[in-house]
Amino acid sequence: MGKHEEELARELQRRGMSRRDVLRIGLRMGLGAASMGMLLAACGKTASTEPTKQADAGGAAADPTSESIFDITAGDTGAWPKSAIAEPGDKIEISVGHTWDAVFFERQLQFDKLFMQRHPNITVKAENTPWGEYRQKYTAAAAGNAMPDILYTQFSWAQETIRSGLYIALDDYIAKEKDFNLADFTKPSLVSYQYDGKLWGIPYDEGPGNLYYNKDLFDAAGEAYPDDSWDLEKLKAVAIKLTKGEGPNKIFGLGELPSPGDSLMAPNYLFPFGAQYLSEPKEDECLINKPEAVTAMEWWEELRTKGAIPSPADLQNVAWPAFQFGKIAMTLQGSWATPPIQAGSKFKWDIAKWPKGPKAHTTFSAGSAYMITRDSKHTDAAWLYMNEYLSTAGQTYMWASTGRGSPSRLSAWPAYLGSKFAPAGAKNVEEAMSTGIGTHDILDQPTGPRVTQAAGPIWDLVVAGQKSVKDALNDVFAAVDPIIAENRK
Repeated sequence: MGKHEEELARELQRRGMSRRDVLRIGLRMGLGAASMGMLLAACGKTASTEPTKQADAGGAAADPTSESIFDITAGDTGAWPKSAIAEPGDKIEISVGHTWDAVFFERQLQFDKLFMQRHPNITVKAENTPWGEYRQKYTAAAAGNAMPDILYTQFSWAQETIRSGLYIALDDYIAKEKDFNLADFTKPSLVSYQYDGKLWGIPYDEGPGNLYYNKDLFDAAGEAYPDDSWDLEKLKAVAIKLTKGEGPNKIFGLGELPSPGDSLMAPNYLFPFGAQYLSEPKEDECLINKPEAVTAMEWWEELRTKGAIPSPADLQNVAWPAFQFGKIAMTLQGSWATPPIQAGSKFKWDIAKWPKGPKAHTTFSAGSAYMITRDSKHTDAAWLYMNEYLSTAGQTYMWASTGRGSPSRLSAWPAYLGSKFAPAGAKNVEEAMSTGIGTHDILDQPTGPRVTQAAGPIWDLVVAGQKSVKDALNDVFAAVDPIIAENRK
């Protein structure tokens, strides 16, 4: 067994996790069968050769309800939309590509089970692919004209793939549905999926970056919880104060720092200091090496020199999100991080707003959507699925009642705020969106993925201590400026 599996095993054993918990964590980490067996053995369990009921990347689990933290009936309001599109006369199958974490994929299977009961001629094949493999898998599928009927699409690559002709426009379907109501969607949620006067995807969420915090670690240090009075100087001071210990038992004050390899970076880390990454919304000018941006990034990097941020090696020992293992006091995440934290954490936690900076109070607002692909042979059936999945009832079932939050439909927010799975601080998520703190000024032009792919390896040299912040940002500018030249046309 490798040292990482041994350390993880000790942590899971200390927390008294069940075999099922260990399997879930191993799946989220992408461990192979050999590592999984060693991990189970090290935790004092006997590895079983029987397959788990969690689905693999290509299909559905045998029993969608047996291992879920969610009640299959919770959130099933029965107020499903009546579509103008006719049901298929014969038995057909549609496939849907997802990239959920293991905990939330169980809820996906519950939705599909209920959908198939309502539509007995439609069989839904759920494909769940790990995040790191998702784009590669479906880029290859697109090249072979073999994409699923429906695909998950994140904001960051939506425009790139829309303009590549991978999806069909949805306006004609929407026009036929008398109660679809596009006005019910928050305005930021639709931005990344519009092109050429048409809508190509229906967003399921759009939400802000939030400050998750470990209440137990705050209590142990005698520190008051984050509130609306906090600014980034306070965040920094508390992160340093809560950092303590060495080795595998070390507690880190903050979970992450900004990187130009992250398309969401600017609103949380640069805008508060009056700096920018790229000019928004055209993204036709790179501003990352301007003095105010250099100053901001150096300000953040001081937390690394203080040891308040886990290194990449530290993060190899835990699954995403690392916060749930109790070693990180605060982390920046969207509300979508809630289900795995809810399922895996053994401590008290909550959500606060991202603190204000000296120049502005902003955080990112981002989301994802589902699209009907050009390869679908059953577009009407795919629309029947999309129409329910992304209706108020569907968003209530999937994202509101589960506490995952940030539904793209305004009408689903009350169910999120009232969910037993939502933290007490869920109101801070809603307020960040309703007050304009959450901004969609993030990298979502077609050039976005190339920008972050070019910038990320350069910033890795800063993380490794091999390059200064200023030199790295100059190099990022040199790499990015030729890419965004096409946005100036």
